[in-house]
Amino acid sequence: MIFASISTHGATGTWLDEILELGVPLLLFVGLWWWSTRKEKKRPGGSASRPPGPRGSEGAQPPQPK
Repeated sequence: MIFASISTHGATGTWLDEILELGVPLLLFVGLWWWSTRKEKKRPGGSASRPPGPRGSEGAQPPQPK
């Protein structure tokens, strides 16, 4: 992918032009890859990923028939 870009553009522009054409997209893709591969940090005190709501851990349950 990068080699095709270099051969297409010839890599003969100014250094600023080359940074904008090659460096910025490369940094963007690396940043997006890093962001997508992050793992959620484990919280101490349980395996819940978020605190319970006002009704505790049961959430929004339909009323139970009597």
